[in-house]
Amino acid sequence: MNTDFKRGWLSRTAKETDKITLYRFLSYNSNSLGPLICGGLYFSSPKDFNDPFDCNFRMMPTAIEKQYGINWDSVVNEFKVDVHKMGFVCFSPHWNNTLMWAHYADKFNGFCLGFEFDNPLCRNVDIEKAFTTFRGRAYYTLDFGLHEMIYANKDEYPTGTSFGFDELEEEMPEAIIRYKASDWQYEHECRLSFRGGNGVHPIPGNLKEVYFGLRMDLEKRRVLQTLLKNCNSTPIFYETCKSNTHFNVERKIYQEIL
Repeated sequence: MNTDFKRGWLSRTAKETDKITLYRFLSYNSNSLGPLICGGLYFSSPKDFNDPFDCNFRMMPTAIEKQYGINWDSVVNEFKVDVHKMGFVCFSPHWNNTLMWAHYADKFNGFCLGFEFDNPLCRNVDIEKAFTTFRGRAYYTLDFGLHEMIYANKDEYPTGTSFGFDELEEEMPEAIIRYKASDWQYEHECRLSFRGGNGVHPIPGNLKEVYFGLRMDLEKRRVLQTLLKNCNSTPIFYETCKSNTHFNVERKIYQEIL
């Protein structure tokens, strides 16, 4: 495992820059192209996640809850209801993860989009500023959140104090959103949430990079490049290829073939 992306990588990045680039892996199909044509991405409901434990695990009670006879499961479930009303898009901090290409980009036949975000841990980010109007609706950075995932130690369900959280009302939803089983650690996931629910929504970031999967055919590359250029984006396009020396993916600037 790449230890650079253990818990806390987002915090370390915030100390270095007020920008962070995150990557979304996609298959080439109508489900991915349709939202891009509209100028956004699809935010999923937790009930549609591929992991049935995601945002839906049992938070174990602590000794304090047991001592005072609190119905802990009922308390947690109330927070889960609010989380399940949100929409989510999942990102990775690196574009060359071969498992991500295989699992989420149709076995390297798909593509990867790199978005540059204001790092939410930096104090100079104006979260109350409306960054766009989409389908007649104003979107505010305040309604979005970036969440670095936490991967369970020994795959045990966490307790209410596993995270060092002090304010239950603010931090319990964050715990429900962030905690996953250790099997998912290869993704090094950073999750973008939106309070307005699932559906197609704009991204509070700038599309900076586009990667074509090493098996993506020429015609699909042309279509995707044309589509993204027509969406007022000016990203750098890359093609990917196998490394000559390692089990890794490399990139080079894509030379468009007319």
